[in-house]
Amino acid sequence: MKQIQSHSKNSLFLMEMIFVLLFLSLSSAACIRIFAAAEKNHVHAVENRQIQAHTVSVSEIMEGSDGNADSFVKYLPGGISDSSSVNWYYDRNWNICDKQNASYRMLLELSPSLCKKAGTLSFYRMDADHALLHSTEFRFPSIQSALKEEES
Repeated sequence: MKQIQSHSKNSLFLMEMIFVLLFLSLSSAACIRIFAAAEKNHVHAVENRQIQAHTVSVSEIMEGSDGNADSFVKYLPGGISDSSSVNWYYDRNWNICDKQNASYRMLLELSPSLCKKAGTLSFYRMDADHALLHSTEFRFPSIQSALKEEES
């Protein structure tokens, strides 16, 4: 007569636990990737929202002022100006800060001309490679040139 071998219930339980742990580890790895992608998308959305808000502010200042660097520092405080450009430095929460603590840099390069006010506004992430986030060119007719055209 044949003896029937019965499998130990302990070994089946152990195999079941191994499969459960494998499934759990794969699921958690997928969740971590999803959360990491969500964080990256959130940071990108915040950057775009801030870039849009600052671009609108700079364009309104350029349109309503004489277009020199001092006007931008006057109406948008915190900038560091020289003759043809203005730099603003922001921390990771987009608050004005000094250059050493900056996470972002907004650079306005002015192109003086008699008939128009023009400039290029660029946003940089202050990481290792100073990545360019966005760049926009502005051109507005100069108020002085418009007045001269009306007089003639």
